[in-house]
Amino acid sequence: MFARLNVFTKITLLFIVLLVLVLFLYTYSNRESVRVIEHEIQNNSMNHLSTFADSVESNIYQLSLYGMSIGQDSSIQEYQRPDYKDNPYERVKVGSAILEKLNLYNAASKWHSTITLYFPRLQKVISTDYYASIPYREDEFTKPLSKSWTYTLNQFEWYTTDPTTASIKPDKARLITKISFPVRHLTAMLDQNKLNNKGDPFMFHPELGLISNSSGNDTLKAVQGKLREMDLQGKGGFTTNLDHTEYYVSYIQSGSLGWYYVDYVPMQQILRPITSSRNLFFASITVLIAMSVVVLYVLYRSVQLPLLQLVKGTNRLSTGDFSVRLQHSSRNEFSLLFARFNIMAQRIQELIENVYEEQLRRREATLKQLQSQINPHFLYNCLFYIKNMARMKNEKAVVAMALNLGEYYRYITRSEKDQATVKEELTMVKNYLEIQSLRLERMHFTIDVPDDILDKTVPRLTLQPIVENAIIHGIEPRSEDGHITIFADCKDDKYKITVEDSGLGMTDEQLNQLKSNLLKPLDEHMGCGTWNVHQRLYFLYGDGAGLHYEHSPTGGVKVSITWHDNIKE
Repeated sequence: MFARLNVFTKITLLFIVLLVLVLFLYTYSNRESVRVIEHEIQNNSMNHLSTFADSVESNIYQLSLYGMSIGQDSSIQEYQRPDYKDNPYERVKVGSAILEKLNLYNAASKWHSTITLYFPRLQKVISTDYYASIPYREDEFTKPLSKSWTYTLNQFEWYTTDPTTASIKPDKARLITKISFPVRHLTAMLDQNKLNNKGDPFMFHPELGLISNSSGNDTLKAVQGKLREMDLQGKGGFTTNLDHTEYYVSYIQSGSLGWYYVDYVPMQQILRPITSSRNLFFASITVLIAMSVVVLYVLYRSVQLPLLQLVKGTNRLSTGDFSVRLQHSSRNEFSLLFARFNIMAQRIQELIENVYEEQLRRREATLKQLQSQINPHFLYNCLFYIKNMARMKNEKAVVAMALNLGEYYRYITRSEKDQATVKEELTMVKNYLEIQSLRLERMHFTIDVPDDILDKTVPRLTLQPIVENAIIHGIEPRSEDGHITIFADCKDDKYKITVEDSGLGMTDEQLNQLKSNLLKPLDEHMGCGTWNVHQRLYFLYGDGAGLHYEHSPTGGVKVSITWHDNIKE
């Protein structure tokens, strides 16, 4: 059925199918991109929050550990000696030593905390808070002490007793240690986390409210309301809409404080470049459709209608009616064609067939030539790199890739000369390596060729297949950084260019097989790039010229390209 349609109808249908396919692929690609970016945003948000939580928990654990070990200090034991009852001066002296140790700990700690020691049996108190006189009150420790950190009056407190079992009846303990730190330490860490990660972190407790950073805004209260509605677990995240803006909220519960570390990021703000790109794409498609309708209409009036007349006349001509005449009022190419129609009536069919066959042969030959020169996967990867860098607004990377890619294809598609200088070959290879190093940031290269060799001639595209193999089979399969070195030397009119890589390398068996393949006739199981280079060098320069393989000291493969100064007659 499709074959019966005229050319104009086919073009129109193909345009519609192509447009639908492009829209479908772009929509799918855009949706997948948004999904992947959202997933990355959620993971990054949770990772940043986990790092922040670990930092806070580490400081709290350090305070708790000191509170548990302080009772074992010899000065604490000595302070409680009964014989000091009649010698208050010695007790005061030991108390000053205890206070000095507490201050030294505060000086070494990341957080400045207030450490208060209660001695129920002595009814005395030692504290690092110089600005407060803390008397011992017997009614203060009548109830069991909490075993976790408590929040009161903008500070967190934690108690430990000696012995530890005395926490149920603290008034029977030998020593009660209270460690407290102000909320401003947490606020400072929230500020630092916001500065580094560009989030808006805060701490939340379902009953006690929230602790925000210094620049907290009204959005925190809205997020707090959402958190109160949620059944919070130990850690997790959810998406919510606040003031027509979508946010991703992540949270982790503190094992020490019982509060939640919370952070939220605006999804739409991060996805704005993708949304703008999508809107620009659809606007471009709309303009393209409008222009295509105009072009199709002009094409129908200027081409399709005259073609229909020509088809009808040709059909009559093919039946043997050579008296057919075509009339055309417009003055264009079709007027001349119609005017000469009767004269060419007997020869037109044969001429068209000959030209058509010649075009097919030429197109096939051109296609084979281009396919032998251009690796489509390499071109696709470069174009996708340019697209990704353009999306990331990396103008320098886009310009570098485009310039190197243009110079590379300008060189490999030139067919006017079979020979090229070493300098031209190295320039093309440098463009190729620059392209690959942009794609593979872990790949590096060095080119060191003496000036007296640069003007020597070699067959075109001699170096490129060797370098391409070094990258594809040596550097890319490894996850570590790779390096390609190109150097040259000359001895007794024998020139040698060496391409050495630090890649995956080869076994002795693989290397021997590669050497033997160079001497065999080409078949479908062999790569034609290096074989072609070796054969061209051998037939052009004679014995001793060609490729030579050996192991590289850096772990990869070393390939030497050798030729003589004189061309074999």
